[in-house]
Amino acid sequence: MDEREVRQAARELVERVPIAMVGTVDEHGAPRVLAMGVASHEGLREIWFSTNTSSDHVAHLRRDPRASVYFCQWAEEPWRGVTLGGRMKVLRDRASRERLWEDGCERFYPGGVDDPDYTVLRFVPEWGKYYQYGTKRRFEIRGEPSGDGGAS
Repeated sequence: MDEREVRQAARELVERVPIAMVGTVDEHGAPRVLAMGVASHEGLREIWFSTNTSSDHVAHLRRDPRASVYFCQWAEEPWRGVTLGGRMKVLRDRASRERLWEDGCERFYPGGVDDPDYTVLRFVPEWGKYYQYGTKRRFEIRGEPSGDGGAS
């Protein structure tokens, strides 16, 4: 696969897989990984999650914004995965929270979009590494254009 094909395959995987493994750095400098539902994405440029303000991973990200996000398609052939490394921003502004709010969220956040335990995470990848059987390709993401013709 050439670089354009690798980026396209990685983008398709991000668009298709609804659950990602998110890695943060805990208070002892150790990695911590958890599964999170993807709330929204802009190709490979931004990936958004919503979570509890009171969660451990929000505390970790406030101390150290470095994060990784892993997407995997394992249930069908060919097995594929992409690791993205970058920075996660903890957002509490109303516009960010409204962006991800949808019917049913009040089940988890009874105070609505202004619930103090409702937080949004915006992941901005800097690099990626795509895996498909024997293919392993690292690529840079920073500054990539968006749209059909770009490598967003």
